[in-house]
Amino acid sequence: MDHLTVAIETASTHLASTLETLRSNGLLPLSHHNWSVMLTYWKYFTLVAPVQLLLDWYPMGKTSLPSVFNLPGKPAWVTMEIISPISLVTTLYTVSSTTSQEKLPPVHLLLTVLYLMHYFHRAILSPLSNPSMAPVHALLTLGGIAFNIINGAAIGGWLGGYGSAANVPQWQVALGCIMFITGLWGNMYHEEVLRDIRRQTEDVSMVKPDKDTAMAEDGRVYKVPRGGLFEYVWYPHYFSEWIEWTGFMIAGGGPIVFLPATLFLVNELATMIPRALQGKRWYEKKFGSKAPKRKAGIPWVL
Repeated sequence: MDHLTVAIETASTHLASTLETLRSNGLLPLSHHNWSVMLTYWKYFTLVAPVQLLLDWYPMGKTSLPSVFNLPGKPAWVTMEIISPISLVTTLYTVSSTTSQEKLPPVHLLLTVLYLMHYFHRAILSPLSNPSMAPVHALLTLGGIAFNIINGAAIGGWLGGYGSAANVPQWQVALGCIMFITGLWGNMYHEEVLRDIRRQTEDVSMVKPDKDTAMAEDGRVYKVPRGGLFEYVWYPHYFSEWIEWTGFMIAGGGPIVFLPATLFLVNELATMIPRALQGKRWYEKKFGSKAPKRKAGIPWVL
């Protein structure tokens, strides 16, 4: 028996053992008890907000810092985000096979498609379209992976049969879908504005100094983003995403009926609002008196 055959058999044995361990502990399929316990503790993720506000540490994107623990931006981002749809689909499929439902309600399939649409853009199209991405700290990458595993499993379990949107009025589903598509479009539009800035500033020698331009100590050029909701907030792509997931929650029945989607939205706000406030301070420090007066993430509010 050659080494390759031995390696394959060993890997198969370990995989079978791992799957059996997951089954025996109610993790694959995710049992209703474990799903409920997970939701109970998932509510406390919001405690990350005061920690982020106090630490003011977010080593990725514009605020990336030099570190031996940094990972290349694009691979780290794709790895971190692709986990979410994988977790959702796996949980949905395995849970639905254990519940009494013969087939999923059409609304559940629609919600699944919306979720996959978002992550197709977020995990694949968006990073691959970026001219470049700053390094991401490994701790942030691992945290993102954990977040996406839990969130995907929470929503996937609900869609797989632990919840139901079968009785949600059609007008409510339609309203939620319109909000979701509007938010997704807004997210894509404002991210493209930021990409265009990166393209314009790749060749420093071609950048013309003006009131919207700032030169960093490392030689990089930064510009004030303009257009759309950038005239009101520094992070309109965040605001658009919050609109998106609010619509998702509404389409699934609302904040009480579709609890996992509610927790997703609240947890996103808990980690993204501090990030938007930090980014606002970064812009104001980088551009000084040239920085326009804008809110961080919610027009006229915050």
